[in-house]
Order: sequence, then C-alpha cells, then structure tokens
Amino acid sequence: MKPITVSQFNEYIAQKLRSDLNLQQLPVQGEINGLNKSGQHYYFTLRDKKSSLKCNIWGSNAVKIDMSLVQNGKSVIVIGDISPYPKGGYYSFSVRFVQSIGEGDLLLELERIKKKLSEEGLFDPKWKKPIPSFPLRIGVITAATGAAIEDIKKIITAKNNLTDIIIFPTQVQGIGAPDSICSNINLANKLSKEGFKIDTLIVGRGGGSAEDLAAFNDENVARAIFASEIPVISAVGHESDVSISDFVADIRAETPTAAADMAVMDTGKLIEDILRYRELLLESTRLKLAGEREKLSLKTDLLFSNTNRKISDAKNEIDKLLISLKENNPLNILSKGYAAVLDDNNHIISDIDNLVVNNNYIVKMNSGDFTAKVIKIRKDNLK
Repeated sequence: MKPITVSQFNEYIAQKLRSDLNLQQLPVQGEINGLNKSGQHYYFTLRDKKSSLKCNIWGSNAVKIDMSLVQNGKSVIVIGDISPYPKGGYYSFSVRFVQSIGEGDLLLELERIKKKLSEEGLFDPKWKKPIPSFPLRIGVITAATGAAIEDIKKIITAKNNLTDIIIFPTQVQGIGAPDSICSNINLANKLSKEGFKIDTLIVGRGGGSAEDLAAFNDENVARAIFASEIPVISAVGHESDVSISDFVADIRAETPTAAADMAVMDTGKLIEDILRYRELLLESTRLKLAGEREKLSLKTDLLFSNTNRKISDAKNEIDKLLISLKENNPLNILSKGYAAVLDDNNHIISDIDNLVVNNNYIVKMNSGDFTAKVIKIRKDNLK
C-alpha cells in the first residue's frame, strides 16, 4: 500500500468527523474550566471526572448565547458541532448553545474548603506577617523551569544585587503537586530555623487553566502556607486568577513577576535616594550654618556697638565726675587766694563761733600753712 502524507491523513479524519451526523448538534454535559477570550472568540475546556473536551464559541455565535452562563466552575449543557483542525491534527467542539445546570463539582469543592478555612480564621488579617523590606535571602517554591522562575530571577537580580535566591524545585500541577508544595514549604522553614535564614517565601506558578492551578486550592497547601513562620507571598497564575493560597498567604501578588517586584527593594533607587537626601542634608546644613553665621555676625556687631556706647557713656560720666571733683577740690579753692582754718585735730573750722581766743590754729593756704593764735574775734555783721 502506498503511504499517505500526514496532511492527507488528517484531512481524511476531518472529513469523516464532519460527515458524521451523530457529531452535529450534539448536546454535551460538563464543567467549564480554563475560560479565556481572544478577540471576539471564547475558549474553554469542558470536563467531567474522567475526561476533558476543548471547546470554542466563535464570535458569531457568542452574540446569540447568554455569556453570563459561561463561567469557570459552572456545570452546563452545551450544544454544538465537532470542529476538526487538520493542520494541527486535533479537534474541538464548536458551541452554539449553552444551558446552565448549576455549579460544578470543582467549584463546589473550592467553596467548601474556602468556607471551612474562613470559619477557622485562617484568612483573618491579624495573622498576616509583614514582608521584610531588606531580605538577604528569598526562597522560591515553584517549578524549576518555565517562565515563572525566570521572571522571578530576572526581576530580583535586576532590582537588588544583595539578595540571594534559593529555588526549591516543586511540582506545581497534577497528581502529587499539593504534597510537593507542602513538603518544600516545610523544608524552607526547617532550614531557616536551623540557621540558614530565609527572610521571604514566594509560592506560586505561572498561568494556566483552573485545573492547572488546582494544587493551590488544596486544603493542605493552604494550611502549610498559614503555618509557615517565614512570610509568604502567594503568586499564582495571572491577575484574574484567585486561589485559596492567596487568602491564607501574608500577601497576594497578581503574578510571579509582581511577587518578585514586591519582595525586594530596588537598591539602585535606594542608593539614588540616599545620595539625593545626602545632598539635601548638606545643602540644608550649609544654609543653616550661613544663617547662624549671619545671626552671630549681627549679634556680635550689636554687642560691640552696645559695648562701645556703654564705654563712651562711662568715659563721659568719668569726665563729668573729674570736672566736678576738680571744681570741688578744696585745694583748687585755695589756689584762688582762700585759706582753710584747722584745729589741732585737723578739723576744718567753718564757723567763727567755733574759734576760741588765745587758741592756736593752723591756717592752710595754697602754697603751705602756718600757725596763728586768735587774739580777737570779730563777727561779720553782713549775715
């Protein structure tokens, strides 16, 4: 038999699928997961406990469907046609009608766990630990390869060259993922207690479907994060993805990149700020010193002025006193031809009534003195 090409094989299968009337206008029941939108088109996975089916709602059909029914976790019945894609060798289900039949098992379980942990107080803000501003070592619990770990390493090393990054390679989806996450959270805390101090933990993964992120809705993972003595940043999926891990962590980051950004301070910016504040401090100090010098100069000038004025006033007062003293000096009076009469005790006789006839008195004149004896006393009648 002559071999056929891959394209021929895929096209043959596609024709068979398109021509099968049992695959047209077929109702299928399942739970919606991994819903996303691209342009006017919607893509999601319809799953049950055993299998999953890739579905799409083209924009032309979306306008005819109540899109409020198309939500992650919703259990629905969809009606549509098989939609083969020969180039890729796969098929999907093109949905034309959606009917809700309630919440899906996955969403119900998620709400049960959330309610249970909330009632136990694990979401209470009082348990939230502050994230260190200057971590010297950050532990990252995520897959060892992939965009998430590369983004985290890139952001941290670009912002801060002082922080060490310790990677705990972790299974983040599928069977065994919850145990792997819990085990590494416990290991990080054990190492930190034994002296290999880890300041902050980033726990998470990149985006994916609700099924891909399911490990971070696991009750044991939530309890491990809550019990961690190391502050935990939860970084699960994209901005719109919210997991139970986000509620119990000390802080939630919208993405792994955002987690890395909030985990460390930008040392380059810190150095710039320090240098800028240093210049502001120096300039402020210079201005302060200049102002104090000016005040000191003004006060010194005022002190000198007051001192000079007081010295001048004192000199003037001394001059006045010298003049007064000079004018009232008895010796100056004697120089004008007057004489002073003193008794034996050198007391001045200022009144003639104090003289006694035949007593000797000293008569002091400008150039000397002599002794005189009172022979006769005659009072002045001009008084």
